[in-house]
Amino acid sequence: MTPTTLNWSCEVLDAAACWSLLRGESVGRIGYVADERPTIVPVNFAVIHDRIVFRSDPGDKVSRLPLRHVCIEADGSADVNHVWSVVAVGLARDVTTALDVEYEEMRRTIVSTFVPLQDPHWIAIDVESISGRRLSR
Repeated sequence: MTPTTLNWSCEVLDAAACWSLLRGESVGRIGYVADERPTIVPVNFAVIHDRIVFRSDPGDKVSRLPLRHVCIEADGSADVNHVWSVVAVGLARDVTTALDVEYEEMRRTIVSTFVPLQDPHWIAIDVESISGRRLSR
């Protein structure tokens, strides 16, 4: 049996295109290290002032992420012939009680969640690098 060749082309996206794609999405996966093991979990997120933010109840993410480097990945497709993936890396911070006009504005933004939250914490990722690819056939 001969393998089928899929004729995909790969376009490396610049930072502006990556941010534009992220602004249009609300679900991604956050990656971090917990107990010396890689961990990846889905989150609802928003892009606010070139930061990626999400909310979470106290637990693993809230206790392990602040002041650590994390990555967040989102992907999507325009149709079956055009898909993309963006990865952002940066420092996560708990900004739930941060006193600053920007953080107060951030906390007024609606960021949906998969489940209702009882004691939501706001986690902001200060993005240090962002990269992406678009595949087309």
